[in-house]
Amino acid sequence: MSKRTLWLIIAGMSLALIGIFGLQIYSIYSNYKLNSELFDNNVHAALDHVVTKLEQAEIEQTAAQFDLPEPGSSIHADIASEVQVEAIHSTLRRDTAQIKPYSSVDIKPLPSGKKLFKKEIAKSWKKGSTEVFLTQFKTYFTYHSVVKNTPVEKRVSLKMVDHLLYQELQQKGVHVSYAYGIYAVNQDTFVQTNQLYKQHKKKYGLPKSFKYKAKLFPSTKDSIATLFIDFPDKDAFIWRGLLLHLILSIFFSAIIMFGFYYTAFIILHQKKLSKMKTDFLNNMTHEFKTPIATISLATDALKNLIQNQQLEKAQKFIHIIKEENSRMDNQVGKVLQMARIEKKELNLNIEKIDVKETIENCVEKILLQVEQKSGQISVDYQASCAEIEVDETHFTNIINNLLDNANKYSPDKPQIKITVTDANKGIKIAVEDKGEGISHEARKFIFDQFYRVPTGNVHNIKGFGLGLSYVKAIVTAHAGNIEVKSEPGKGSIFTVFLPSHFQSQIV
Repeated sequence: MSKRTLWLIIAGMSLALIGIFGLQIYSIYSNYKLNSELFDNNVHAALDHVVTKLEQAEIEQTAAQFDLPEPGSSIHADIASEVQVEAIHSTLRRDTAQIKPYSSVDIKPLPSGKKLFKKEIAKSWKKGSTEVFLTQFKTYFTYHSVVKNTPVEKRVSLKMVDHLLYQELQQKGVHVSYAYGIYAVNQDTFVQTNQLYKQHKKKYGLPKSFKYKAKLFPSTKDSIATLFIDFPDKDAFIWRGLLLHLILSIFFSAIIMFGFYYTAFIILHQKKLSKMKTDFLNNMTHEFKTPIATISLATDALKNLIQNQQLEKAQKFIHIIKEENSRMDNQVGKVLQMARIEKKELNLNIEKIDVKETIENCVEKILLQVEQKSGQISVDYQASCAEIEVDETHFTNIINNLLDNANKYSPDKPQIKITVTDANKGIKIAVEDKGEGISHEARKFIFDQFYRVPTGNVHNIKGFGLGLSYVKAIVTAHAGNIEVKSEPGKGSIFTVFLPSHFQSQIV
């Protein structure tokens, strides 16, 4: 599978996951809107029931003042079966002085002997039942005269409003706190409010601050009062109902997204690892091909020289064979060392060594290669510490690897500087070069096995890509650390910290 195809698959799957997540969000939002509408409908229905019950209660209480029959009971014998509308008005005008305005708090019925209707009334309509009688009473008596001028706060009991609102809202499933107020139109103010309203008076000071309202005394022609109500925690209440849905949607979507992207990451990592191992095998083949060819040629030449008894010249080819053999042995040794490190089978032979002397020996070995490229190496030893506890062989390999990299990646006139300074309970060794430098992206991987900084030509710089991964593993085994600072075209600085006294560390 090509890299382009893989990225197309990842892009397609990402788009699909975004689409699924978007549908989940839309579904939750739709549920929120639906629940919000249901909430509104329930509130409006509850308010309608409340104002109806308030009005009915007022009618019944007012009727009781005039000794009228209760709904559902038989009409008193002394009430005529025929009543004229005009007679009600004339009776009201005649008995106005004796009619006490209605009060929901203090109801005192008129004397039971006071009757409003007489049998002798002519030109009447037929009254068929108590309910019909009360309807006429409500239309022509209650709202046209008796309670017309009674203040709203005396007509409506706050205790009754509280009870009815709580009862109706609970029945409708609206289990959330609410602020309400009864607004008197003539007085242009709220005449009765509950405690939550008082706590948020600044917010609910005007009728427009409330979302829900219902007209009180809906049977009257004129607007007398309005019941306003609002729910400060409405959104939280609705979201609580959707919380489980929301959490589960996010949870399962996160699992799917994590699984997909983790799988994609593993595939890309394996693809990268496969390429690095392929490069490693190609490099190893190239590295071994040269010494093998050299040994083969030297062997043939040595054979001819021995046959011709030219033993002195034969010594030269024997030396070449030995050097090339040693070179292959070192390469194989690096691979085996990394294998042992991976299996945590690295054995360290800890001893005290002279740091300055060891570094100078390493510099001496590579100096010839640097000078061949018209470069130079300098050592600035500033540390007061002369000795540290390390594995001498591995410590030497650390310095050799860092110097070798500095030389290889400085194509023209290498300028290499080694600086040794004191650190907290140890020393720092910085190897600086003015070479090609390392890009930010490449710095993430330079300590990975088999990774080599791309140069445009696989074989223009020799190596297996094991040097820096080996250095990091050995430094870690000594309880130290390694850092790199680099800019393309300006060179690199590798800084190694090692403690003065060895501390056992699992690689």
